[in-house]
Amino acid sequence: MKLTKVTFTGVDERTDVKRLVQLQKRFPFVEFGVLLSYDWQFNGNRFVDPLIISVLRDRELNLSAHFCGQAAIDVAVGKKFKIEKLLGNNARIFKRCQLNLKAAGLFSELRRLPPIPFIEEVIIQMHTPELCEQFLAGQRPRFASYLLDASCGAGIDTPIQIVTSPGVHIGYAGGIGPDNVEGKLRTLLEYPTDDKFWIDMETRVRTEDWFDLDKVEQVLEICAYLNKEYSPIK
Repeated sequence: MKLTKVTFTGVDERTDVKRLVQLQKRFPFVEFGVLLSYDWQFNGNRFVDPLIISVLRDRELNLSAHFCGQAAIDVAVGKKFKIEKLLGNNARIFKRCQLNLKAAGLFSELRRLPPIPFIEEVIIQMHTPELCEQFLAGQRPRFASYLLDASCGAGIDTPIQIVTSPGVHIGYAGGIGPDNVEGKLRTLLEYPTDDKFWIDMETRVRTEDWFDLDKVEQVLEICAYLNKEYSPIK
């Protein structure tokens, strides 16, 4: 399979934005995820005040907005005006967005999901490969991709279970970090198809629950090394 992106979710208020820019220059395949919630102030360090997101503007960073809780449900059911209020003038800095929700209870709504004007790709979180395969078997939005994440951001190491579907972009998460990314990435890269995928990590690139750019850099160096061994990231 072909790796397209390596996503690190959980940019927070202590993150050195200049270093994000430097890392992206060295590793153009990197993407930084920002966790967003209406109740951000009650959800710990990983969720930033939406007003702080403005520091990421005009940096040409590869960014994804990860909507959680009711915010994700509102996108699924078409209440985008609430999301626009949450993001304010920062909406257009995100190239992708992710819906962190229980997809099984919203299949009907997600199958009818309309495009979001400022977003190129909408990622739907799937908790099991079986659930993802069930959704892919029916009608689905042409601009959607799918993240397999049984851990749900908790950092629990879950085995890689590969799902393939022609033309569908699928991501893999679940306890990935500096200590195990090489093995997990090799499993995916060695799978004998030309399907495209990405990997996402959150908890295991944090220290005392703050985004740790040293761990991020360590992971990126491993991914770049494997990229030379396998096919180029595109």
